[in-house]
Amino acid sequence: MRYLTAPRPDARTFAIAQIIPDRSDAIIGRVARAATYIRTDPEGKLPSAWEQREALEAYATREQYEIVASYEDLEAPGFLLYHRLDLKRAIANIKEEEDWEVLLVAHPRCVSDTESAVHELVHKFSLYNNRLECPVRSWEEFLSAMKSYRREMSRR
Repeated sequence: MRYLTAPRPDARTFAIAQIIPDRSDAIIGRVARAATYIRTDPEGKLPSAWEQREALEAYATREQYEIVASYEDLEAPGFLLYHRLDLKRAIANIKEEEDWEVLLVAHPRCVSDTESAVHELVHKFSLYNNRLECPVRSWEEFLSAMKSYRREMSRR
């Protein structure tokens, strides 16, 4: 199997295209670069780090993502996004380094226990042409919920 790189039309980084198989009529499929984010909580309400890792690896394989980075905030409370060091590192990456396009989480609650915080993160990702995905919620669902939330907040 061979790989080639090409500029992403919407960013300063490169995407990787996978050439499948090595024949004259080869199909070129895009391989998106992804990072994983794992958060466990002190109360033990979230799946273990191992369970989340397994779920994310299976999801990445199914969706054909190449995992290029991992972030973990173990035993972190479910609110105050910016008090989590690895989540802050992931946010800094989308702003500055652009090493990956999508952040994978096992469940929305692995980002935060509050939907408003999840919407805040989704909004930030949308501004930088990145995505947040998980096995139970697609980027489109995250984005739609965030937009609805922001419309509701603007009416208040």
